Formats: sequence, structure tokens, C-alpha cells
Amino acid sequence: MATELIRRLQEQQRVLRLAKQVRPADGVPPGLVGLLAELDRLSGQECHVKELAAHTYLDPSTVSRAVAHLVTLGLVARTPDPEDRRASVLSVTPKGRAAIAETQDWYRTVAAAALGGWTPVELDDFARMLARFSRDMTTYLSEEDAR
Repeated sequence: MATELIRRLQEQQRVLRLAKQVRPADGVPPGLVGLLAELDRLSGQECHVKELAAHTYLDPSTVSRAVAHLVTLGLVARTPDPEDRRASVLSVTPKGRAAIAETQDWYRTVAAAALGGWTPVELDDFARMLARFSRDMTTYLSEEDAR
């Protein structure tokens, strides 16, 4: 069972890489879409590079370089942290939100076309099971890391 699951997860990684290759350029580099979307999900709370790195399970230095690129593209803004002037608070700009919306629209269109033969029940079941898989794996791996 585990071998088959690993094989299917590897297939999904290939599918995601293919999607990144064929997605039209919309101003967001393919490798940074997820980071930008996660920053947007964290909006409403002060977010520093350290918090964004923790939420995305990426190294802070990697996130710092990616954020610098997103700032250069005008998709993310940095403002001085009022409590710690050495730090910056990150936020997605209106241009960044528009880019996220365009990207999500593209993925929705592709998924609707590719999964057009699936029933609503199959789609709901798959989404529910995928969410459960992600939650359970995250919980387990987080507990493993704490050991």
C-alpha cells in the first residue's frame, strides 16, 4: 500500500511541474505562486519572513530571497514593523492579488476541463480525502520533528 501511495504522490509532483510549465506567464514566476498565495492567506495578521517560512515549511533564507523578488515585481510590499524597526511586515499588493486571482482562475479552468468526467460526489470525496491526507501527514510529520 505505501509503495503504491508513494508512486501516486510522485505522479502528482510530475503533474504539478507540468502545470507550472504550461501555465501562461502572468507576472508571477511559477515557483513563487504558492508563496504569494500563502502570504495572502495570512493577510490580516502581521507577517514577517520568519512566519511565512514557518507556514510554508521553507528555509527563511529561501523565503527572504523569494520575497525580495516578489517585492521587485510589485506583488508584495514591505513596511517597517512598528514594534521592531529592523523587521518588515509583508503584505500582498493589489497587483499581487490580481495575479493570484488570474492563477487560481487558470487552475480552476484546467481542473474543470480535466475532471469533467468526474461526478460531483467523486470530486467531493477526492477533495475531502486529500484534505484528510494533508492534515494527517502534517500532524504526523510535525510530531516526528518534535521527537
